[in-house]
Amino acid sequence: MNLHSEDIIFLGQDYARELAALEEQCFAFPWSEKEFRLALSRKNFLVLGLIRSRELMGYLSFYHVQDQVEILNLAVHPQARGRGSAGRLLSFLMDYCSREKVSLVFLEVRPSNRSAVSLYQRFGFQRAGRRPGYYPDTGEDALVYQLELVRKET
Repeated sequence: MNLHSEDIIFLGQDYARELAALEEQCFAFPWSEKEFRLALSRKNFLVLGLIRSRELMGYLSFYHVQDQVEILNLAVHPQARGRGSAGRLLSFLMDYCSREKVSLVFLEVRPSNRSAVSLYQRFGFQRAGRRPGYYPDTGEDALVYQLELVRKET
């Protein structure tokens, strides 16, 4: 792997420490290494990692249950923001959803996180609701977005 190459891979428990460290840089209430290890031991919890030069630069965590996916967190290292990393992770997830015949993807996002809202809207997510006082650090509401995917019958 050269200095500027990137790979998106599914991460396992061996990345729990790196995931927790990235969480601390990105979120007010980060998951701990122990919480990641526990979540990653579950069959339906999955994490996509953006690896650059053997370093975790971003990740997207989600639950996949039957034909639905719930995006939990999408985080990009502060030094890697503004370079399309979040879009690459989301594109990879959309490809996964197509292969796995997922029909609905949903998520919550802060209204104040305009870049995230814009990203999700570019991918076709539609606002489906609001959860009042959802975020404990600020009491900010969460916007609920969903994306209905067309399933191709085989």
